[in-house]
Amino acid sequence: MTKAHEDKSESTINAEPNTITSRHRALMRRLVAGISLSVASEEIGLTVSRASLIVNSPLFQAEMKRMEADIKNGFVEAEADRQAVAADPTRLYLSDSAEMAARTLKGALSDENATIRVSAAKDILDRTGYAKEDKIKAKVLVEPSQSLIDVINRIVGDKGGTLETVNE
Repeated sequence: MTKAHEDKSESTINAEPNTITSRHRALMRRLVAGISLSVASEEIGLTVSRASLIVNSPLFQAEMKRMEADIKNGFVEAEADRQAVAADPTRLYLSDSAEMAARTLKGALSDENATIRVSAAKDILDRTGYAKEDKIKAKVLVEPSQSLIDVINRIVGDKGGTLETVNE
């Protein structure tokens, strides 16, 4: 019996989850966000008693600690990124102009010149994640099997020709 199970009855221990499901994670996210257990359990369709049993299981507790640590680490990284941008005077100066630049680009969509409209549309699509996919050019050597060569020779032979093969 683990230390976490010392004060629990055997039936309680047996009723605890063996794995963490997506529903359990949904419950975790709500609890981490500060929603009460009664509201969170109702939102995901669990009784409060079942949710309480899940929440108090060692497995859930350990996973919830990991989730809270991940959230904290994500916050720390986001805050560091925010401070790095704030410390860069050029970024700070240009960020004030970003909204005006976006409006200008959007306004170019109604320009009389078709080239300007298309260019603005491409820029907007590119910046919003709809970039044109790059085409990759490649030379491919296809080596047909002898059975394929025989079939082709038979077809070509029916028309009075032959397929020449090059052996390297």
